[in-house]
Amino acid sequence: MGPKGNHYSPLNNIAGYDLFELLKDFFLKNQDYHDKSDSKQVYRFENLCFDNEQRFISIWFSVGVYGIKTDIIDIKTGKVDFEKAQENAEIIKYFMYFFIPKNFDEAIVLTSNYRSSGVKTLFHSLFSKYFNSMTNQNLQMNPLSYNKTFNSWLDARTTEIRCVKFEGCKDITDQLTLLGHEEQELVIKPKKNRSLGRLRDFIGEGDKLKVIEILAENSREIKSVVELGGKKRTFRIGKKATNVICEIELDDDVEIVGGVPVFESMQKWCIQISKEYAQQMYPGLFIGL
Repeated sequence: MGPKGNHYSPLNNIAGYDLFELLKDFFLKNQDYHDKSDSKQVYRFENLCFDNEQRFISIWFSVGVYGIKTDIIDIKTGKVDFEKAQENAEIIKYFMYFFIPKNFDEAIVLTSNYRSSGVKTLFHSLFSKYFNSMTNQNLQMNPLSYNKTFNSWLDARTTEIRCVKFEGCKDITDQLTLLGHEEQELVIKPKKNRSLGRLRDFIGEGDKLKVIEILAENSREIKSVVELGGKKRTFRIGKKATNVICEIELDDDVEIVGGVPVFESMQKWCIQISKEYAQQMYPGLFIGL
């Protein structure tokens, strides 16, 4: 809804156009690969899913970068599997989810990251040109803070602490690698029907935070799995945490195959996340998702 004095159009009537329909038309027109030569990127939109009644859209935004000749190796043998030519592009699939309610002037967009790299900037540069050509208006895409929704989880009970890429006793770590695992994860769970504490206990000050800081010295990152009202959410905690403001960790409920989230599983998870946001963003709006 924007600061006072700024006038934004309702999303279903932007100079006579509906943002939902503009997005739908844009995706349908860009299902084949296009070359963005200025940034040496190729892209297309796949698995287009439109819910006209609930007004949400789910897609794969497939993006690749070309321009550098490299070797593709087998990490187990160190041998080159094949050579990537300068004109070849490795395609990464990014999941994007849009919820565009009627009669409001802002929407929810959720997009996945890969190795801390996302596609918001690329998507905005592409769609904003189309949007402007149709409506003669400018499009804004600002980071959506998770703070308000995050606050509702502060008193949730912690059911697990996960130390990702944990490096404990060297001798034990060496033995574990014989099983074929390249990365160890230490999982700390409470006694049955108990919890490790509240989420806020691990992000403020106190003994629990001190323990997390010790574990963090031997881990790439620390994650806290919390439960509230039958729902679970995963948050990064400790000094290395960066996701409290606008990044959300995937839950275990999201199925991963070959390192890529399953489309339907990711869609279901995003719908749940959007409902949490919607309670804060659209007061009085019934979300029938």
